[in-house]
Amino acid sequence: MNASIRSFVMPWLALALVACSARPPVPQLDLAQSPPPVAAEFRTTVESAQGGKSSAQWRFWRSHDRIERENPAAQSGDLWVRDDKTLFHTRLYHADRRGIEYRSEDLQILNAAPDWAALATLLDPRLVGVLHERESGWRDGYPYRRYTGASGEVAWDITVRTDQMLPTRIERRSADRQLETVELLRSFEFGRSPWEPPASADYDILDFADLGDRERDPFVMRVQADEGGRHLHGHAH
Repeated sequence: MNASIRSFVMPWLALALVACSARPPVPQLDLAQSPPPVAAEFRTTVESAQGGKSSAQWRFWRSHDRIERENPAAQSGDLWVRDDKTLFHTRLYHADRRGIEYRSEDLQILNAAPDWAALATLLDPRLVGVLHERESGWRDGYPYRRYTGASGEVAWDITVRTDQMLPTRIERRSADRQLETVELLRSFEFGRSPWEPPASADYDILDFADLGDRERDPFVMRVQADEGGRHLHGHAH
């Protein structure tokens, strides 16, 4: 390398090395810690082995004791709130301005009690624990860690944005070759997203335990038909 080229290249190389060395280490993924409040938008895509494909976009809000998801196309959503040791899950139906609330004991009876860390991060700590870290680094200005492996007959490939404690991509391939992909489209600090959760404070909320007494309610009948009776059996107490 002649002197003129070296005098041009070396300063740029030095700056690049300084920039690389100044980059902080990638934060560890600690799902036991309380994640920061965020708002995000995701897309879930399902591809069958036969080539069929469907997708849906949904939104997600997370604060310390409240998690909400919304499917704008279906006009439905889920709200989880924890108060001390009590967890409440409300299934929201925005077009009807109604909802169905499940308490912790209801969810336990239905064998549907969620793990708060899994709700808050969209990652099952037990699953991540059996996967192997494949790579880590910085991408588009944020730190990430990637995990791959199998659990049972399902193969997983998960990339996590560790500063926000959110997956940027989850690939789940089942034994029948069906592929389900969840992609993070965009994320924001909580309260700074271009959309807010639907205002549901004045919705008519039905207690799950009382659904058995409301079986002739057209709303309850329609929800049972649409959701195949999922969680809608009533008289849990």
